[in-house]
Amino acid sequence: MRRRTVIRGVVATALAPAGIVLATGRPALAAAADLEGVDVSNYQAGIDYARAAAEGRRFAVAKAGGCQLAEGPYTTSSYAGHVDGARAAGLRVGHYWLSGDFLAPAAAADYFVDHLHDYRVGDVLALDVEVLDDSTRVWNDTDVSAWFNRVRERVGSYVPWFYISTGALRAGTWSRTIASGAHLWAASWGPNNGTWPGAPDLGGRYPDWAAHQYTSVGSAGGASPVDLNLARAWAFDLTEPTDPPPGGGGLPKTSTEQDGVPGPVMWQRTQNWLRIQSGYTGPIDGVPGPNTYAALQLNMRNWGYTGPLDGIPGTNTWAAVQRLAATHGYTGPIDGVMGPNSWRAYSHFINQNQWD
Repeated sequence: MRRRTVIRGVVATALAPAGIVLATGRPALAAAADLEGVDVSNYQAGIDYARAAAEGRRFAVAKAGGCQLAEGPYTTSSYAGHVDGARAAGLRVGHYWLSGDFLAPAAAADYFVDHLHDYRVGDVLALDVEVLDDSTRVWNDTDVSAWFNRVRERVGSYVPWFYISTGALRAGTWSRTIASGAHLWAASWGPNNGTWPGAPDLGGRYPDWAAHQYTSVGSAGGASPVDLNLARAWAFDLTEPTDPPPGGGGLPKTSTEQDGVPGPVMWQRTQNWLRIQSGYTGPIDGVPGPNTYAALQLNMRNWGYTGPLDGIPGTNTWAAVQRLAATHGYTGPIDGVMGPNSWRAYSHFINQNQWD
């Protein structure tokens, strides 16, 4: 089986430019509050966690098992030792499960929870979504959200992490997974030289990343190679699923996709999309105001918007919307001036079933 390791990081006391290696040999961090960590499996069975902690590692996510093998689900032989060692060294602890073809998501979640070792509230419970060994497909949004929701039914409020490569993330849509409360743990290695390459490219598919596996060639606690990770402080927050759409959903499709004229239904769908992806908490009333626009600006940071979240949309906001629209059929200039063609392509995006 291929190695998969999760790392939780250390609080940085000094910053260097992204990509610069500090004197300790550790990569420079994105922000002072970010944490360094490792994810580990049988390949790192001999890691010295006390040494790793002294090196500045602040979390370790251990492979608990998976269901990607034809012989069925399993528990990783090194799992308990990793959990015990990391906890004894004062590191934050996580447990991860590798998805696969050979157990349905809810049954996989049950097996995972039933075989957790020394789970404590506040530990990360992570799902690794990739194709390895005997499996043939990446779990989709329905599968992934079913796993996270079933884990929540079993353990209550917890810290869920959704591990996926940014390429696979951008190839899918994840509204149900977002609604399940799962923090994104993005895998994107860049040059894979042990330095942090900068924030991962989510392609607008997720509100933000909570953790970033940025290299597979690191070292920690005397073990090498080790996957290195960067995590924001809020990545360890307990989460709950978001509220369902008002009235159980069922918003009508907007005719803006045909006529290019924005109206209340288009804005209702926009508000519901922003509720799911970007923390909008206002009414789904089709009347955009500062709260709607501020949530839109937050989401548009995935599409090149760099201005303030002031709820006052201008050309920079709308240029980012046009970049989103360009992935849904818009071929006009990125000039921040919304016209019928911009609105048609944007509405093609907003008419997707996941925003009903």
